[in-house]
Amino acid sequence: MAHNLGVFDRALKFLLKLQHGAPVRRFNWTMTVDPLLDTSPENYPKWGPTKATLDKDNIGRRQHLRVELQTLHRLPRSNAIAFPIRCYLISFQDLVTVPKWGRRLHRVIQDLPEPLAAYKGFLRNRPLMVEWLSQYDDGQPTSPGWWPE
Repeated sequence: MAHNLGVFDRALKFLLKLQHGAPVRRFNWTMTVDPLLDTSPENYPKWGPTKATLDKDNIGRRQHLRVELQTLHRLPRSNAIAFPIRCYLISFQDLVTVPKWGRRLHRVIQDLPEPLAAYKGFLRNRPLMVEWLSQYDDGQPTSPGWWPE
């Protein structure tokens, strides 16, 4: 899907335009079961099976939203790109303590196209997430942004 949409070509153009002294920041998000930082493909045998351990009684405590602050720096001498990633994790039960966050997450997960939910790795548990989060969606409008005003 990413190839057909031209994502890789756009990413290459983006990387080639990176200039020294002008770092770029971006955000990415996904889900993880339990507060794990290392969800690399190499360690999938360790963390992948945990997706099958969620149920309606533990999803609030164990399912976490993972937000990554990614910064790209072009290094002056080597022209290489440094790519540090800062990860933030919050359990569903902690996230819903801010009502508009719970409302917003419910709607995002519910409305996300199926191929994107599959790409982000939570298609299996999506119905459970939507069901659990629905109790925190009161139908009120949400404002853009995840942070309290």
